[in-house]
Formats: sequence, structure tokens, C-alpha cells
Amino acid sequence: MSSQDTKKVLAKLEKDELRAKEQAKTTIQNLEGELSQINKKLEKLMDVYLNEVISTEEYTSRKQKILTRKLELQETIRDFEQKGLSWLEPAREFVLKLNYAGKVRKSENYQEMTTFLKNIGSNHILQNRQLIFSPKIPFNLAAER
Repeated sequence: MSSQDTKKVLAKLEKDELRAKEQAKTTIQNLEGELSQINKKLEKLMDVYLNEVISTEEYTSRKQKILTRKLELQETIRDFEQKGLSWLEPAREFVLKLNYAGKVRKSENYQEMTTFLKNIGSNHILQNRQLIFSPKIPFNLAAER
């Protein structure tokens, strides 16, 4: 991949990152709002139970449903905060390695080529003075071109 193409793709990834951060922020705010509503429901349920309006069984049943939803929301929020943009760094690394592959190919530095190919592939075989190897998953798409 040329340096110019690399810059374009990296710029696009930066825009995607900003957009993804905004979407994640909005989603988290919505989920936190729903979580707040659930906490209010739990308080109301407790008040109704303490005023002996509902039975213990009904209270337990409703509370269990509400707590299950609360845990689901908390888990979803945690996932968004921790893993929301996890795809961006591997994408950047892949683009930079493709750019580096073009530079290494043109340099004719065979030691550097060997090291690079070991990093991106496996099952290296030298056959009839040709290197044959299986590229790792993201690189197999580029190798097919």
C-alpha cells in the first residue's frame, strides 16, 4: 500500500473513531438513563412492598425481573466502555503493516523481508528458490490481490 493511500485510510479510521466514540457516548448515556429508571422502579417496588400492598412472592418475582434487567444494562455499559473501539487499533496496525510491506519489497533487504514475513505468516517453506507461506487472517485478503 502506498504512503498516500495509507494516509487516506488512517485519516478515514480517525474519522470513524470519532464517530464511533460519539455513538458509544450517546448509547451509554441512554443506557445509564434506563438504569436510573430501573433504580427508581426498585425503590417504588420496595415502597409498595413495605406498605403491604403486594405479597412477598409478587415482590420477589418483580424484583428478580428488574434486577436481571439492571445487571444486563450494567454489563452492556461495561462492554461499551471497555470494548467499544477495540477494532480500531488492529485496523490501524494492519494498514501500517501493509504500507511497510510495500517499502520492504522495494528495499531488497532480504533479512528485513524474512523478519516481516515471519511476523505476518506461518508455515514458511522454501521450495524451488521461492518462499511459500500461509498469511495470518487479516493478511490473507491482501495476499490474494
